[in-house]
Amino acid sequence: MDSPLNGLDVSGLEGLLDNMAEVRERWAFVVTAEYRVAIQTLASLSLVSSLLVLCVMLWVRLRHRSYFKRLSLRVSGYVAFADLLSAISELLMMNTNLMLRQNEHGLRFILWLSMFSSLLFVFLTLCMAIQLHLSTLTRVRVGVYMKLEQWYVPLSTLASVVLPAIAVAQMKGVMWVPWMHAFNWPVDAWKRKLVLWSCHFVWITITVVYTACVASVLAMVIRRMWRNSVDVVAEPRVPEKWDWARLTASVRPSEDTMASHDTELSHGTVSSGSTLHDVSRGSEPKVMSGYVLTLMSNDALTGRPIAVRSYVDKKRFLRSVQRLVLYPLVPVITQLGVVACNMTDEPSRALYIYGTAMSAASGVFNLAVFLLNPALPEIVAERVARRS
Repeated sequence: MDSPLNGLDVSGLEGLLDNMAEVRERWAFVVTAEYRVAIQTLASLSLVSSLLVLCVMLWVRLRHRSYFKRLSLRVSGYVAFADLLSAISELLMMNTNLMLRQNEHGLRFILWLSMFSSLLFVFLTLCMAIQLHLSTLTRVRVGVYMKLEQWYVPLSTLASVVLPAIAVAQMKGVMWVPWMHAFNWPVDAWKRKLVLWSCHFVWITITVVYTACVASVLAMVIRRMWRNSVDVVAEPRVPEKWDWARLTASVRPSEDTMASHDTELSHGTVSSGSTLHDVSRGSEPKVMSGYVLTLMSNDALTGRPIAVRSYVDKKRFLRSVQRLVLYPLVPVITQLGVVACNMTDEPSRALYIYGTAMSAASGVFNLAVFLLNPALPEIVAERVARRS
């Protein structure tokens, strides 16, 4: 993605490079062949990883279209597209000769592409964190947060297009500074920071903080769920459109267990639509390890809708939620260094390398999270069942 130094007062650092040999030596590594090869390698791996995710997503859409309604799968596909553009922009910026040949319009487009790809990735993962927050940590109605899904991608795309466009429009006279691997334009330092932070880095910062909080809280809640003895709740809330039949255990609970569960519901021990946070605070040990879910089905004789009690396996449900928690962690890993670099006028060498490397490898992290998506094992199991 974009260089962590894009928000720095490059003009001031240029003066330091002309007058201070130690500063010149400190930043000389940016133009070394070893550094360029390392970043280009990470960007190339990110590009290949993104293409792999997009190819799998295309296959899922063509062969297993029903799974494509899951938010996490769609987010993975769009994030892979953003990472693909980010890797391309990073490879372009690593080509010094190409960057120096660009006119002002070419430089503006490359900078816009870099900012657009990073913001699109950030906003999409932010939406995934919001979905996990609303579904598992609040009492918002299921129908409400499920309806929000249709707005996540359009709003993320719109914001990712408009914000960089506003920033690039202010960059009159933009130029490429090869020895700093950054863009610069003739304006006061505070104006440069104001433009970049209001249109770019502030949104990345908000996302990093929010996703880190959601992932941490949800991880603690799920951990308590595993450790506590509460094993039966009514109507577990899901973060996306899952096929409950795949989470339903093959062995149904006994009549005694069902009666015991009904008694608890009548005394208000467990309420319908409980969140994971509510469930984790239970204290009574149960015999059954799973969830009792009320589903709507059609009567075989009359065809009228009826309520059917179903048993959803606890381990499968929690493991599926656990894997989705990994999505909000990706921007924390890849963008934390970028934000930290732009919070100081002269970042350390280690911080700069960390920020650039993690940002360049974002596609690899997205691939790793995508491969852990709970939908993929279900697709594999479905294809194995068909062949057998």
